[in-house]
Amino acid sequence: MLYCPEAILLNHAVDNLRMVDSPLVSIVIPTYNEDKYVSDLLKSIRAQTYKNYEVIVVDYNSSDKTKQIAGKYGAKFIHVNTRGISIAKNIGLKASKGDIVAFIDADYILSHTILSGVVHAFSDAKNKNIVAIEPTMRVNSRDLNRRQRSKFKVLSRLINVYKKMSYYTNVPAAYGCVFCKREALDKAGSFNENIYVSEDKEFFSRLRAHGRFIMIKDTARMSYRRHAKYGIIRTGALYFYSTILAFLTKRFDRHHVPVGRK
Repeated sequence: MLYCPEAILLNHAVDNLRMVDSPLVSIVIPTYNEDKYVSDLLKSIRAQTYKNYEVIVVDYNSSDKTKQIAGKYGAKFIHVNTRGISIAKNIGLKASKGDIVAFIDADYILSHTILSGVVHAFSDAKNKNIVAIEPTMRVNSRDLNRRQRSKFKVLSRLINVYKKMSYYTNVPAAYGCVFCKREALDKAGSFNENIYVSEDKEFFSRLRAHGRFIMIKDTARMSYRRHAKYGIIRTGALYFYSTILAFLTKRFDRHHVPVGRK
């Protein structure tokens, strides 16, 4: 094999160009005693094919090993004394530096191409008016027995259809794992820290005013541990109620605390 310095210089130039053209993706993860789950999420982030990202774990007084696990995977760890999902997301958003900001629950697991898929979708010229991207949801079978797995696979497919339909309304059903364009976030403002249910619906309804939401084929595995613990009907009815309330009345429930969040 011949030594070719011109080819080496060209390769370095291409690599440098890729780094310049590659937007930073900030991943914000709110946590509270999530050491049983967050390691799987952080492991899936480390395995990404796209490498220009930062991870920010915003933690409320965890008494488990969440902090140590975050450090093991090189995440920036921010401790907060006031509990609240909106508070954690706002702190993470303020600390983030990326052109794309992801809000991801600690019990998700990402396919290794998600970041690449999101960056590609945002950079596509035909997607100039896209402000938020969700992956296609799959079931994380952890904490589910064999019978539950079949039920939740069906539920997961229905949720994906429901999400896509909601993108055409002013209340997109975006939650759990959402990638947002920074310039749109700056216009939408911060999460409402007085809302305990539907804080995501209220926020993303404001973000929706600045552009469209889409779902890409890259997948994320979602935990259904709360649904399994409290029942599909009970948990589903709670979130269905909050969605209908928001869609019909443009109001968001500020007082009803969802199962599993107390």
